[in-house]
Amino acid sequence: MSAFRLYLTISLLLFALILTSYDMTAALTDEPGKEASIYSPIIRVEAEQGFILIAADSGILWVKATPEAQPHLTKLPVGGLIDLVVEFQGKPNPPLIKSWKLASGDSSCKVFDGKACVLGPSKKTSP
Repeated sequence: MSAFRLYLTISLLLFALILTSYDMTAALTDEPGKEASIYSPIIRVEAEQGFILIAADSGILWVKATPEAQPHLTKLPVGGLIDLVVEFQGKPNPPLIKSWKLASGDSSCKVFDGKACVLGPSKKTSP
């Protein structure tokens, strides 16, 4: 009887964890216009398609670059830590990158302000 009770308890905990994870993902992607900051390692960069794969609180997440950000994706190192500001578009659309600050990793574009790469407070590397 105790083995059944243990099995039931583990099953309920896993079910609750799955529901919680689903709810967090739904909360992130259901509010168009909502902005959020995500600090994450860069898992993959698909520069030609304009996407970055990152790890968010609820799992992995593809984020889409704006037309201004897309040319700079090739400068991002896989495995580097990045602080992204994204704007959610609602399901099924991926969040859009508004800006980033690269916390670790070698790159010629450590800071992107939404329009161009920034070297310092007033210097820009590209138009």
